Amino acid sequence: MRIFFLGQRQLRMLVILIIGLVFVAGIAVNWTRIARRVIGVRAGVSLDGHLVGGLLPNEVAQVVKGMAAQFNRNPRNATYFLETGEIIPEQTGRTVDVAATVNRICTAAAGSNLGMVVRELPPAITQEYFKPIYHGNENSPRVALAINVAWGEEYIPEYLKIFQAEKVKVTFFLVGTWVKTFPELVRKMAAAGHELANHGMYHGHPDQMGREDLKELIIANTDLIQSVIGKTPVKYFAPPYGEMNSSIVGTAGDLGYRTIMWSVDSIDWKRPAPDVLLERVLSKIEPGGIILLHPTQPTKEALPALIRGLRQKGLEPGTVTSVLQEA
Repeated sequence: MRIFFLGQRQLRMLVILIIGLVFVAGIAVNWTRIARRVIGVRAGVSLDGHLVGGLLPNEVAQVVKGMAAQFNRNPRNATYFLETGEIIPEQTGRTVDVAATVNRICTAAAGSNLGMVVRELPPAITQEYFKPIYHGNENSPRVALAINVAWGEEYIPEYLKIFQAEKVKVTFFLVGTWVKTFPELVRKMAAAGHELANHGMYHGHPDQMGREDLKELIIANTDLIQSVIGKTPVKYFAPPYGEMNSSIVGTAGDLGYRTIMWSVDSIDWKRPAPDVLLERVLSKIEPGGIILLHPTQPTKEALPALIRGLRQKGLEPGTVTSVLQEA
């Protein structure tokens, strides 16, 4: 049997090792308590009256998530009640920003009484969707060129050349039966950066349609345009023949579409002389206005002068979206 004797240096190292192990063991045993003092929420902090002092960040997150589940509310869209014509107002939703709330709590001074960090969730459809749009922002130096297309395809290529030369983007409202016949022209419109919108699957009379037929008129055309250009067209609906009543606007609104009318009608479908068309539009147009046009020979001839005339009045022609934006 061999007996080992430790030297003074070895004994000292052994003692240090034992002390270290005891210290580490003590830390391990008291880790949670130490962590609460070092990184835990300061004493006396509360969240909407619930004490959270001393909690660790992961524990705070669980508390916040639990309270948020009772507080969060989905937004509610405005809707049109067909039987009475009543518009049921929208309701803004709300959601707790858990990460921001946890950070607020963990950095708060002792004794703080805090509220949750809340974000509003806007509804997709507001009461404004149930009002026809005749005019955009009157404080805007812009006007919209809204071109309804159900015929006149022979003039579209020249329109596109003029708009490219003048650096103008417009909104084309397309009829589905026309889209089916001239998909390449539709793709050229989209490729040039113009806004494509809905003029109905066919050029029928909306004021003679029931709710389901109106829905089909809009949805089928949107699906068709999307299949041609590979993306969803803007959610604007220009009723064929300009027919508009509360049922038409309400049905479009329930689907998330704004009903677009006009502030200045060029009446170019009657083929007026280009000078007559120019005078008719330029004498009436105001900031934020929407100019209704069609693909016709007189309009094609008048377009360059119309664009110049608008700019001379300090108005920049563009899309419907551009005039609906804040100035």
